[in-house]
Amino acid sequence: MKKILLLLFFLSYLSIYQAQDVHWSQINENELYQNPANTGDFHGDFRASVSTKDQWRNVTKPYQTQAVTFDIINKYDRKLGYGGLFLHDVTGDGIFRTIEMKLTPAYTLYQNTIKKQKIRIGIDLDYKYNQMNFSNYTFDNQFNGLIYSSILPSNENFTTQQKSLFSIGTGITFTKEVSVKFHLKTGLAVFNINQADQGFYNIKTPRLRRSHFFVQSTYIISPKITLIPSFNLQLQGTYSEIILGSKCQFKSINFLPSYLLIGGIYFRNKDAIFTQIGLKINKITTTINYDINVSKLAKASNGRGGLEINCQYIWTRKEAKNLMHKKCLDYL
Repeated sequence: MKKILLLLFFLSYLSIYQAQDVHWSQINENELYQNPANTGDFHGDFRASVSTKDQWRNVTKPYQTQAVTFDIINKYDRKLGYGGLFLHDVTGDGIFRTIEMKLTPAYTLYQNTIKKQKIRIGIDLDYKYNQMNFSNYTFDNQFNGLIYSSILPSNENFTTQQKSLFSIGTGITFTKEVSVKFHLKTGLAVFNINQADQGFYNIKTPRLRRSHFFVQSTYIISPKITLIPSFNLQLQGTYSEIILGSKCQFKSINFLPSYLLIGGIYFRNKDAIFTQIGLKINKITTTINYDINVSKLAKASNGRGGLEINCQYIWTRKEAKNLMHKKCLDYL
């Protein structure tokens, strides 16, 4: 336990020293992006999800993000999980493109079946590729006093229009079954520990460290209703984000027993309120949320923020059937 406390202190220390990364509204549904220790921490054997986000369409050219994630629990050692993520993001009128690929192995360091608690640690191995076409941008030197002219030189000293970098991160989670009806999970992760250079100029521009702390609980109110409140805090450089809220799962015992209805509401500090609706049918869960902008940009956006959709599938291996063997007759 002392080693775990030292690890938590180390992660907290790293987060003090922190380019923003992509941020999801449905961060609880993007478990591998939230914390690499979430890899392989689910009920089943294989999990895959697809996410898409479209925002600021009412203000400018929309910011669009898509991601595909998967993680698998090792068949022979269920303490081990491994997964990956592929992300594609295009932002703004300048069409700034990001392609990101992650590998996220994780392992259960400690598990107590009597106290029903578990500690997992994960590693985030990240490759990021950025591409920028500077002909899509305008600069102050291209303003002739009346209009911007692409013919005028920008006098900008770009060294490249594309950039690749490798980053490493780590995370830890703690899970506790307080009672039959109440489960608690919390975690801390630090990404971009090596602060790789992502600049397009001669000046070094580090990819600042991003720290992410979350708490999520599951409370079974009744056989039909489950409440899942959560708190997420992210820090990166001068940027901070808090997402606070809860979703609720409604189960019908008499009508369509394999269906779960999902509804939730969340608040992101100084930015937006967003609602969430969803449906779980057997192994497939689909959730949709819409951001209602409440920041200073609300007048420009008419309160419109972004649409985000997540679809997740969990598969369980079938147990091998016990084959009946018969003894062959001697004359065969």
